[in-house]
Amino acid sequence: MRKVYNLPPTWPAPPAGWTPDADWQPNPEWTVPAGWQLWVEVPDTALIGSDAVAVDVPGEPSARSRRRPLVVAASAVGAVVVFCLGIAAGSAGQTGDAVARAEASASAAVEDAEAEAADARTRAEAQVAALAEEREALEADQAALATGKKDLAARVSGVKEKETVLKEREAAVETAETQVETRESEVAEREDAVESAEAAAFASGGGTGTTEEDSGGSVYYENCDAARAAGAAPVYAGDPGYASHLDRDGDGVGCE
Repeated sequence: MRKVYNLPPTWPAPPAGWTPDADWQPNPEWTVPAGWQLWVEVPDTALIGSDAVAVDVPGEPSARSRRRPLVVAASAVGAVVVFCLGIAAGSAGQTGDAVARAEASASAAVEDAEAEAADARTRAEAQVAALAEEREALEADQAALATGKKDLAARVSGVKEKETVLKEREAAVETAETQVETRESEVAEREDAVESAEAAAFASGGGTGTTEEDSGGSVYYENCDAARAAGAAPVYAGDPGYASHLDRDGDGVGCE
């Protein structure tokens, strides 16, 4: 057997290879926890941690031959052994009330942690649900926007088609107006030609206004002014003085 210096957790670690003298005493300022054992006996084959110091067990002749220096822990098993020894030595001086208080405090801490975790989980679930609702609302808005865009595109297309039809109708109206103006110009030219021919014929006959010829007793009116001055307007077809140049619309009534 050999003794191991069981270092309290609040003490500084000893230097490598340090072995205390027989009259060695710790610094008075270093406090030792209640019930803590500074020296514990372990088998010669036991591994010890870096915070322990091995010395001979007093009263055993062969102990000096088996003295070994400080050994660094080679595995996690050695560290667990020393830790358990230290806990066992320290626990020897603890009372049942202290243990009960520690257990109650630990239990309360666990319950608080579980309550906080549950609250955090609840808040996270609420946030996830809110985000899902926002995502659904956003998707609905996007769908409505897409539908609105389609409707707007259809309306714009309809307006463009109506504009095209309107332009075609305006072009047709302009074409018709041009044709009407052309026809009116042609009619005016024909009327001028007829009046010129009638005036020439009247001049060649020697008349200057309303004339009644001896041979046939026919009446000729140069224009409607002459017919009105003679009191013959309107002049109907078959009446004396009726002529085509007085009836421009060809309805059989001249100088209407």
